[in-house]
Amino acid sequence: MAANFSRHQAYAYAERIRERLPRRMQELREAQGLSQYALWRRCGVSRNTISRIEAGDRLPGVAVLAQLAAGMGVSLEGFIGGLEDGPKAS
Repeated sequence: MAANFSRHQAYAYAERIRERLPRRMQELREAQGLSQYALWRRCGVSRNTISRIEAGDRLPGVAVLAQLAAGMGVSLEGFIGGLEDGPKAS
């Protein structure tokens, strides 16, 4: 069963993910030896969008996250796992 978050906890949880996602994405991309251009060619997410996500200017939806993960050869869980480290489900 999912944890019962207060509005404040949910906001803080989302902010942790928003703050950590850009670095995580860049680290995974670079670990694969991919430029932003090469990742675009692999997954179909524009280089501009990739750049904006890595700069923290855009938070992608689940469909885009799945495309990016596939382009980097990792599961969606592998891509976003560990970003949240907030309150756990009980």
